[in-house]
Amino acid sequence: MPGETILVTGATGRIGRFVVTDLLERGYRVRATTSRTPESDDQRLEWRKVDLASDGDLGWLVEGCSGVIHLAAEMGKKDRMRALNEGGSGRLARAAEDKGVKAFCYTSSIAVYGSGRSAEISESSPVLSIDRDVASEYWALDYVREYGRTKLAGERALMRVANQMRCVVLRPAVVVDIGQIIGVRDWSLFKRMLASHRHSHHIYVGDVSDALIWAIEQGLAGRGEAGQVDIYNLAEDDRDMPRHIDFMRKAFAASGDRRYRVVSAPWLIDWLHDFLRFHTLPIRNPLWRMRFSSERLKGAGYRLKFGMAKAEQLALARLAKEARTGAQSDFAGQSRPV
Repeated sequence: MPGETILVTGATGRIGRFVVTDLLERGYRVRATTSRTPESDDQRLEWRKVDLASDGDLGWLVEGCSGVIHLAAEMGKKDRMRALNEGGSGRLARAAEDKGVKAFCYTSSIAVYGSGRSAEISESSPVLSIDRDVASEYWALDYVREYGRTKLAGERALMRVANQMRCVVLRPAVVVDIGQIIGVRDWSLFKRMLASHRHSHHIYVGDVSDALIWAIEQGLAGRGEAGQVDIYNLAEDDRDMPRHIDFMRKAFAASGDRRYRVVSAPWLIDWLHDFLRFHTLPIRNPLWRMRFSSERLKGAGYRLKFGMAKAEQLALARLAKEARTGAQSDFAGQSRPV
């Protein structure tokens, strides 16, 4: 609880920055890992430099910590994914168990489901094969399939180790901050047209941070069974107007930025594009047709702190401010004496 030390791996990443700030604001002490050492004047924040893909015994890293929020993962370099996402996760979990850590939260991904045979996905839905790459299981590039498989392998590594710790695995949907919500305007025109009809699967990074801390606090409070690994999807796929085109229309109205004004391509063209890229018959669903349920997480008592409606409001407010600032700059330029 507040005052205790929580280890946060991947602390300089998109989610990690939010988690560290949120933990400090709630009164926790934070030990944060990174491949480089940022400066900090906060005496409650301690940085540790570590390479989870190659460092062996990690007891020194978790010593004195009550909980672990494990965010660090390799997302881009295929040849490092197995070493970090599975091997590093397993060694970290082993060290945490040996050092008496009370609660462990592992951040996985909806990528573990691949392309589902059913469009409705719950925690009990089939997942990817771990021992081999089966291209037909996931309409995605090979490194994305490897990411999904190795994140799933990290989950299994935690399950093999957990004995006394109370453990939670969160499988978040597409995590976005305000800049990334706005950033759809920077996509190519082809991508904006092709993807406009798609279900965005967005989950706000502030909600992901809040859910991770909620999970840790459940474990620190002794809720749940020792040694049990609870798995939850973290998504907001049941909200109104979740498509990219829905946000782009609102963004155009708020900003006047014509990059948000696109003609939406029919879903059949999008499906054909995927088929030509991946040569996979439609016995499975591409990601944009799938829906990820968070009913199990709601049943455990968690509710989103912000929600995508609030996140989009913040994004639209920023766009409106940008538009006003741009208009004022143009007016000042036109009024400048010569």
